[in-house]
Amino acid sequence: MMMCWRCSILCVNLLLLLLVAVLPRSITALAFNNNNNHHINNNYSFRDSWSIITLGDLHMEDDMTMHNQARQDCLHALRDYPLLGSSSSGGGGNNKPFPLTRDYLQTLQESPAGDLTPNQLHLLLNRATMGELGQSHIVSLGDLGRGNKNSRHEPGDAGTTKCFQMAKQYLDGFAGIPYDLVAGNHDLEALSEFESDHDNLQAWMDCFHKPTPQFHKYIGTKTLLLGLSTVQFREAPYSSHEVYIDDKQLEWFQQMVESHPNEDGWKLLVFSHAPIMGSGLRVLQDVHIKSGCAWLNHCSSNTRNRFIQIVKQNPQIKCWSSGHFHLSHELQNTLVQVGSCTFVQVGVMGPKSTRDGRRQTRFFRGCAEDCIEIYSINHHVRVPTTTASPVDGDNQTDDGGGETKAEVRLDATIDLKTGGLIYAHEQETNGDEGSGASTTTTTTERDQEWFQAYLPQEEDGCYLEDLDGSIGDTSSDKVCWWHMADGKVLGLHQGQVVEYDAETLAPLGVVVTEEQLHNREVLVVQNKTTLALVDDIKQDIEVVHPNADGSYWRKLSRSKVIRLDEQAREEVAKRWMDQNQRHRTEEDDIGKRNADE
Repeated sequence: MMMCWRCSILCVNLLLLLLVAVLPRSITALAFNNNNNHHINNNYSFRDSWSIITLGDLHMEDDMTMHNQARQDCLHALRDYPLLGSSSSGGGGNNKPFPLTRDYLQTLQESPAGDLTPNQLHLLLNRATMGELGQSHIVSLGDLGRGNKNSRHEPGDAGTTKCFQMAKQYLDGFAGIPYDLVAGNHDLEALSEFESDHDNLQAWMDCFHKPTPQFHKYIGTKTLLLGLSTVQFREAPYSSHEVYIDDKQLEWFQQMVESHPNEDGWKLLVFSHAPIMGSGLRVLQDVHIKSGCAWLNHCSSNTRNRFIQIVKQNPQIKCWSSGHFHLSHELQNTLVQVGSCTFVQVGVMGPKSTRDGRRQTRFFRGCAEDCIEIYSINHHVRVPTTTASPVDGDNQTDDGGGETKAEVRLDATIDLKTGGLIYAHEQETNGDEGSGASTTTTTTERDQEWFQAYLPQEEDGCYLEDLDGSIGDTSSDKVCWWHMADGKVLGLHQGQVVEYDAETLAPLGVVVTEEQLHNREVLVVQNKTTLALVDDIKQDIEVVHPNADGSYWRKLSRSKVIRLDEQAREEVAKRWMDQNQRHRTEEDDIGKRNADE
């Protein structure tokens, strides 16, 4: 049987690679002493080098102009920031990552094959088979469709088959770069099209040819990507927007982590729609905390801390990326390191999705055991394609009418040799404590109102040890937190009583809202067994009882399915009342006419 020409070329290339690989090192060394090739750096390998574009909540819109612009921005970034080569010399000299420039690649291409090292020949073979953007990868963090704040569901709305098809077409447009994705909460929201979460999830999997909700992908000799997807929306006991990872995925995740140990040199990068509890990432207290949907498995007390436990026990997990909050990369606590893992908040590219006007995508460059660089692709800041100088505005062209691309900014570098996270710029403090993302801009007062979220710290001096009575003025900006007798952690922050997870001190939810606390004093009495609210003016006291599961935070957000059913019943009752009222009016009119006659 005659082999196809592509297979023949591939076989020849593979044989050539094998031939060069077994050449005596003396011959290779002599070749590189040749005067024509002295400028070729033969101490670097690109076998475990890679680039990743990580897309936050996609939320496609009717007008996809800005999304299409952002896609081109990502391709520009991949071309402008080439792969980083890792030194293969085993120490000594300058072992900094070596960029794969076009000049270096052209020099290799013009050199005889026998003059190249196995690593260099592997690079050329990779480029010949995979193209300029070889060793690049795309990961989408889900929430693909346009938002839907009411009960209508039309083609293209979040979670519909049409939405998935549109998203696939969009992702396929990344110049053929391979991609993976995870499901977000809105991806299972097509209540009118699918009867169950299982059917909705299966439609998502079918569209993207995924055998499972989770994914794994090897992108280098020792680099592995892992993705986890939510599996419930209709079946959520409280907020439908909780991102829930089921036991099957959790067991798979732990097995994948343990089978790629740090001792063997593995680097694991994890992706999920929402962050994990204990990550320390910036969170919206009045949105996701109040609704109980900030963290993976937020309402599942038996599994929500499993993720951070796995991270702390496995230093091979180097990075964990998530979206969900629609927060920009300038804000504090959007890059946080816990142990050996850097947690990364990923923004949004759509103009209707952003909370502050910034449209951003994350870009990663990895270099074997040397480093992982973390960039922001700032779609809202335009620069000419021929220069790095910023151009204000969101226009496709600069003031001179030329084409533009997004500004690409290095935010931080993970030093894989020391394990440290090195910020590229001075961190923004925004008036509160903790580590933050690199930035050169100032957060507005509105940003601070939106994004303030207090995380208790052992050393912050606000812990109340000996407590029996009032915890202080509820109108004060001062933060106080304490342990109840049963071990639960509560705090008073911004006029609200908040419960924190006892293990990670991450905020769980609101116990008493600002409106409920108005003009009332918070008391903790009876050896920290009782939480009470006192109104001195009305001489009234209200005891705040724990829930049936022992927690204090109130599940203020209920399943969207339940809320839509309630709205439907209310609409039926309203129509019945209107119809009954019209019927009575007609009878009254008839009675009046009969009386007149």
